[in-house]
Amino acid sequence: MSTRLRTTRRLIFALAATLVALGLAAGGAQAQEFEVPEGFNDVFEPDASATGEWRYLRTIRPVEGPFSHLSAIHLREVVGDVDDPADWLKARLTGNLGDMDRAAALLDSPDSPFGDPAFDALRKIIPELFKGIAALAELPLSFCDEPHVGYNASGGFHELYCVYNVGPVRQYHVLRLQRVEDRWFYTEIETMNERRLRHLMVIANSFRLGG
Repeated sequence: MSTRLRTTRRLIFALAATLVALGLAAGGAQAQEFEVPEGFNDVFEPDASATGEWRYLRTIRPVEGPFSHLSAIHLREVVGDVDDPADWLKARLTGNLGDMDRAAALLDSPDSPFGDPAFDALRKIIPELFKGIAALAELPLSFCDEPHVGYNASGGFHELYCVYNVGPVRQYHVLRLQRVEDRWFYTEIETMNERRLRHLMVIANSFRLGG
């Protein structure tokens, strides 16, 4: 990557971060703060929720190194309220599979091209098909502990702790959901190093709203 391109990207990220900060200030929202120790950087890596469930706030990563891209804390703010924090966290891993009854109803519609008796076998396998897909979607949860409650500098949070094993390699994936005042925050912690995980958890535990 050329020096000019790198400089342009830095300017774009800086401008975007400034706009986000100004937007928060204009809305009277409090800033989100971590105690970031030496060896880590507060970086701007905007991402987006495909379903509009949350908005990006910030990312914490180790200083640049050969494997620094494998470890991060991603902080987002949930859009709207959360009725069941445990189910909300699980849904981040399993996704939305759709409505089996709605799919079956579409097949049985009088105007459906699949209404012909020749497609009777298809209608019969729809329930089993959805069961199979649901089982696959639930697979990531088999690597996770049950959601539990923990505490950090801002009070209680709900956490889903997962460890994916592939031979001697491990991927740590920790999801947190926390209500602070009237706002819900979604924190995602990821790394492939147990020692680094401890460092990231300490940083995540320092989360609080600033003035």
